[in-house]
This record gives sequence, structure tokens and C-alpha cells, in this order.
Amino acid sequence: FSMTKPRPGPLTEVELEIMHVVWELGDATVKQVHEVLSTRRPVAYTTVMTMLGLLAKKGHLKREESGRAFVYRPAHPKGRVVSRMLDDFVEKVFRGSARPLVLALLEDRKISKRELDEIVRLAREAEK
Repeated sequence: FSMTKPRPGPLTEVELEIMHVVWELGDATVKQVHEVLSTRRPVAYTTVMTMLGLLAKKGHLKREESGRAFVYRPAHPKGRVVSRMLDDFVEKVFRGSARPLVLALLEDRKISKRELDEIVRLAREAEK
């Protein structure tokens, strides 16, 4: 028997898009999230409302009442969520080794010379 909460499950593409908006805003109402998403693509207000409620139920967002509206805020920092997603991806796709991922990014030219120089610099600092 453990007192720690199980971590929320993986995010779908749409859920992740909504999480990015909430991370950007810090805390947000359905109206605010809908306004941001509407500048990117058509989306119904009720869809945003449903998705925010689902994300709160799954443990990705915290929800509290503020007057007549609910305010949503991230339950976990963006960096931690992205790191977990990357760990899960590396585990599933590359059997836990990041080396093939880095090689694939280099071979497909997804990493620029400037980014590679930055990675090398960070790696050297981490060794110290």
C-alpha cells in the first residue's frame, strides 16, 4: 500500500496542445484557453470545456472555482511532464537507450550545427 499518487497517464496530441496553453498562461479559464486555441484552429468552446475537465480528472490539471468560472492550473511543471514523456518514448521506441534517438536526429538533420554545439557544451558542463 503506497501513499503516493499514481502519475497521470500519457497525454494525447489534443491534450498536450491544451496543456501547452495552460502552461503558457499559468492559470486559465475555459474562455481564455478557447480564445488562444481559436487563433490556431477552429475549436468549439464545449470541446475545450470537456477537455479541461478531463485533464483535471486525469490529474494533469488542478481546478478551483473562482466566481462563476473554474480556473485551471497545471498540476505538474512542463519540464517534468515533457521529461517523463521523453523517457517513456525512449523506453518504448529505443528500448531505453537515447543513443539511437540522438543518431536519428543527427542523420535526419533535425539538429542544427548551433544546437549541436550547445549540446556538446552542456554535456561537457555535466561531466564536471
